[in-house]
Amino acid sequence: MIVKSTWSEETQTVVDSKTTPKIWAQDFLMDLISTYNYRFEDRGLHGLNKMTKKEEEECMRQLKKQADRIAKMFGYHEHWTT
Repeated sequence: MIVKSTWSEETQTVVDSKTTPKIWAQDFLMDLISTYNYRFEDRGLHGLNKMTKKEEEECMRQLKKQADRIAKMFGYHEHWTT
């Protein structure tokens, strides 16, 4: 069975519910996208060490814009960061 796990504030537990492969894949991708900030620990890996502060800020604005665009394709209002 394909399940998706969500946190219930009411019961303070993880709740599993049945889902489709499409929804599972969308949720998985959104989870990866929502944590992009954590992937920049190695600044050299993504070229951030060669950017000016202004260039980095513009790239981060574009990254958020593209992540929100993908989120809207999947029916979310915007991507989220954890």
